[in-house]
Amino acid sequence: MERVKTNFSSQIIVLSVALIIALPVRVYQYLNVIDPTTGFYNSWVNPTVFGLYGLCLAVIIALIALSHRGGKKAIYELPDKKNTALAVTSLIFSISIVADVVMQIIKLASVFGGKVEISQLVLKDNVGKSAVYFMCAQVIFGLLSAAYLAVFGFNYLSDSRDHKPMKILAAAPVLWGITRLMIRFMQTISFRYVSELLFELLMIVFFCLFYISFIKFNENYLEKRVQTRVIGYGLICIFFSMLSVIPRYIVAIMGRNDVLYRQESLYQFCDIGSAVFIAAVIFCAVAQMQYKNVEEYEPVEADEE
Repeated sequence: MERVKTNFSSQIIVLSVALIIALPVRVYQYLNVIDPTTGFYNSWVNPTVFGLYGLCLAVIIALIALSHRGGKKAIYELPDKKNTALAVTSLIFSISIVADVVMQIIKLASVFGGKVEISQLVLKDNVGKSAVYFMCAQVIFGLLSAAYLAVFGFNYLSDSRDHKPMKILAAAPVLWGITRLMIRFMQTISFRYVSELLFELLMIVFFCLFYISFIKFNENYLEKRVQTRVIGYGLICIFFSMLSVIPRYIVAIMGRNDVLYRQESLYQFCDIGSAVFIAAVIFCAVAQMQYKNVEEYEPVEADEE
C-alpha cells in the first residue's frame, strides 16, 4: 500500500536555512543598523535591509507553495488521545499569555495612575483614549485565550478531548491577536525605515491566519485547504516569531540592551510561547498523518470535488 508523501521535510529545511541566515543578520542590524531610539533603520539602503526583506518574502512564498503542493493527498489530524507534547506546550503558551496580560495591566495602571502618558506607549498623540480601549480588550481576550489553552492542555493530559463545549471561547486567541495588531498600528510607522514593527506585525498576522484555520482543524475538519493553511501559516508564524524574539535575547545576553528600542520586549514571552505551541501542533499532526495510507483519503477527496 502506498504511503502518503508530502513536502513537509522540504518546508522544515526551508525554515531552518532561513533562520540560520536571518538570525545573525538581525543581530548585526540591532548592533549596527537600527536606531535604538526609534526602532527604525538608520539607512534603508543598507544591503542587509534589502537582503532580509527579500529572504522574508521568499520564505512566505516557499512555505505556502510547498504546503499546497504537498497537501493534495495528505490528511493531517490532531491526536485523539493523551499527548504530552500538546498538553505541555499549550499550557506553556497559556502561562505566557497570562504573563503578557500582567504586563498590560501594569501599563494600564501606570496610565490611569497618571505616571505614564498614553502617547509614551503608542507613540502617537492623535489616538487618544482608543489605545487604552484596545489595551483593555487585549487583557480581556488574553485571559480568555489563556483559559481556552489551559483547558485544551489539560484535556491532552488525559484521554479526554471534551473541549467542544468551549467552541465560542476558541475564537479568543484570534481576537487577542487582533487587539495586539491594532495597538501596533497605533505606533509611529516610517514606511521607508520601518524595522522592528514590521516583523512583529507579520508575526501577529500569520498567527491569526494560523489560528483561524486551527479552530476548524481542531474539530477534525478534513478539508485540505484548512490543513495546508495550518501547516503553511504556522511555519511562517514560527519564522517571524523567532526573527522577532531570538535576536533580542542574543543582544541582551551580549550585554547590549542599550541597542534595543523597547526593553519590555524581552518579557513578551507569549511570542515564543505561540511558536512552541504551533510547532507542537504541526509535528503532532504530521506524525498522525504518517500512519495513514493514500487509499483511506480517496473518498474524502472525491467528496470535496
